[in-house]
Amino acid sequence: MNIKNFNASVFLLIFTFLFAGKSSSFELNNVSLNYKNSSIFRKNTNDTIKGKLGKSSVRKTNVGGLFIAPSIGVSFPMGKFGDYSNAGLLYGAKAELAYSRLYPFIFGFVYEYQKFPGNGEFTTSNSLTQYDTKITSIGGSLDIVLNKFLHSNFTTPVLMLEVKYAKITKDISPLPVNNLVIPGDANLLTYSGGMGFTIYILDLCVKYTYASEYSNLTFQAKFHFPVFKF
Repeated sequence: MNIKNFNASVFLLIFTFLFAGKSSSFELNNVSLNYKNSSIFRKNTNDTIKGKLGKSSVRKTNVGGLFIAPSIGVSFPMGKFGDYSNAGLLYGAKAELAYSRLYPFIFGFVYEYQKFPGNGEFTTSNSLTQYDTKITSIGGSLDIVLNKFLHSNFTTPVLMLEVKYAKITKDISPLPVNNLVIPGDANLLTYSGGMGFTIYILDLCVKYTYASEYSNLTFQAKFHFPVFKF
């Protein structure tokens, strides 16, 4: 073989390997660069989406909602009220506003209706066939979530406070003809305080309502349903 041709072939072969190596290195670097750019892009896109949705782990979110809570319970008259009335049923509903910025406070609007039938001994001794006391109440409420202070794995303890305007009416039959002195219709402010706990959508609670001569103790169950969230 001619030396010149051999040297030219070796030079061409070496040049080809060097060129191929450079090309491969350039392509790998480009692939790596493109991959990094795509990773950064996806990260930025995710961060943008999270920012728009308010779900970024860096920025705190403020969430809340409006809930409706129908309720049913049993009320027991206290003091002198219990001398002429028996325990009665309670029906009601409560609208609650929950917001993370207000935690642990939950504000609400309350409607309640109570009906206490007359005590059998009282109605018989006074020749009455009916002596019902009806209490219709509307007002505001404040629930304080106590899970920071009373830890529980299954329930959420709640302190409940209410201030309500109550309209009290009587159904009496027949009207007394003797000198029987009984409380008549009344309008007054009532104050309630109680404790309860939440299990999923169910609240079980006990509360005492101070209402002058119509004070009562109530055992109540409430069911929470979301109206909308924000």
